[in-house]
Amino acid sequence: MSTLRNWYPEADLILKNGKIYTVALTIDEIKQGKTSFPILENGAVAVKNGKIIGVSESQNVDEFKGKNTKVVDLEGNVVIPGLMDSHMHATFTGINLLNLDLRGTKSLDELLDKLKTRAATTKKGQWIQGQCWNELDWDDKRLPTREDLDKVAPDHPVFLMRLCYHVAVVNSKALELAEITQNTVDPEGGRIGHFENGEPDGLLYENAAMGLVQSVIPPLTTDQLVNAQEAVGKEFNKSGVTSVIDANLGFDHMRAYQETYKRGKLRYRAGMMYYLDTATGSVSQHLRRLDEGVCITGFGDSMLKLNGIKITLDGVPGAKTACMRKPYKEDPSTCGFTTVPEEDLIQMVTKSHKYGWQVGIHTIGDKAADVALAGFTEADKISPAQERRHYLIHHPFPAPDQLEPMKKLNVGVAVQPTIMHLLGESAILHEEMAHQNVPCKTYFDNGIIAGGSSDAPVVPFDPFLGMWAAVTRLDSNGALWGPRERVTPTQALIMWTKNSAFFSHEDDIKGSIQVGNLADMVVVDRDFVTGPVDEIRDTKVLMTILDGKIVYQS
Repeated sequence: MSTLRNWYPEADLILKNGKIYTVALTIDEIKQGKTSFPILENGAVAVKNGKIIGVSESQNVDEFKGKNTKVVDLEGNVVIPGLMDSHMHATFTGINLLNLDLRGTKSLDELLDKLKTRAATTKKGQWIQGQCWNELDWDDKRLPTREDLDKVAPDHPVFLMRLCYHVAVVNSKALELAEITQNTVDPEGGRIGHFENGEPDGLLYENAAMGLVQSVIPPLTTDQLVNAQEAVGKEFNKSGVTSVIDANLGFDHMRAYQETYKRGKLRYRAGMMYYLDTATGSVSQHLRRLDEGVCITGFGDSMLKLNGIKITLDGVPGAKTACMRKPYKEDPSTCGFTTVPEEDLIQMVTKSHKYGWQVGIHTIGDKAADVALAGFTEADKISPAQERRHYLIHHPFPAPDQLEPMKKLNVGVAVQPTIMHLLGESAILHEEMAHQNVPCKTYFDNGIIAGGSSDAPVVPFDPFLGMWAAVTRLDSNGALWGPRERVTPTQALIMWTKNSAFFSHEDDIKGSIQVGNLADMVVVDRDFVTGPVDEIRDTKVLMTILDGKIVYQS
């Protein structure tokens, strides 16, 4: 016989005397252009059993108060819905907390100094892994090679991922363990870099190629993965992030999530995206896995569930692997490429759709988006695609002729304004694309749902940095790109709340402060919606509430 938790008829928690941004909108209203919603200047929220049971002016909240109620006086601070990241790699972000962090290095020499220091404290023969170097931040803009790494770490296999996570550099020891030589054939959907003499230079492009080395790196244990998921959760709590869609997951990562949840260490709501990629199997193998799968989108509960299928269809502009309609400005010999042919992509999408999966496809180039939309169009012939909410991940350069099909198919976009701000790719693009890069306003204006996200660990997951980038459209050097694509602070808030909830089919229970919704909320130190735009990224979280419980307090 079960017993009810907190059976007494009053609230567990009351927040009062705060400015409440409810974001009480429906997805249909947002598509129609509505961005106004109730704001309570001296508001209160009552919570019981993890759900919101009252939203009112503070003077009217006492009816929910009882002897067991915890009351928090907000003293005028701002309350917003729990923030959601609609596309990131939470598990890998947690893993990277333990790796060599190369973000912000200003030269190859600085990278090598950090690698040398790590090698000095690492047992010979053990792997050294790191991430987030970006040669576009270096004066000479030269890509590192295995010869560079060999100078400072000849006795350790080394694997260092570029900031974009579509290129890695490895040393000779790593190439040797992976048995990559000048005769190794490029895997489908990837490319191995070579010196002029034909020897591999240590650069690996896209998952298929990187996977050749990653396959010989000892896998993490379940306990290590649990520790990573718990660690990143603590960081999410500090940043006001209460929900994420965690992409590129394999079975081991998802099993670890179950263990993290069972041990009571899951500190955020996680929507898991199973990864279909040529780095983890052929197209035929993935199609068979879909046939054999027993669970689909929506399986789980409000803390941990299957969100969908993730497919990486192309690369990134910095590596000239994003698949474009026109050749690259800096290399007219290439338009990039897709990781699988169009007919294979269509098979993967239609079979996923047939079984009830939602599909999110990484498309950065406009040509790649053409292929993805062809897949969604074919899926729509099987059953209405609108209900599945298939979506594009990134899609920073939409062509005008793609907008209407996206709207018709109910295809949203998980966008990353912080990438536009930090990666420095605008300067290497054709001018019209540079000013179009991550066009959030275009999506709002055309009734297409744009979900706020980071793609962490590619860039920091700080949602306020992302909102600031969407509002200002400034790059890291202070240059303005595409001012016509700036959104308002209110729209930016909608992107990281109600819009992001769209991608997990949870906009009816998350993304707004309304009676009946899950009690996920964030208290911040300033009114970043009406305050100075320059200060949005300086917003600090004072309190994070998840499932009605205070999980962080500054």
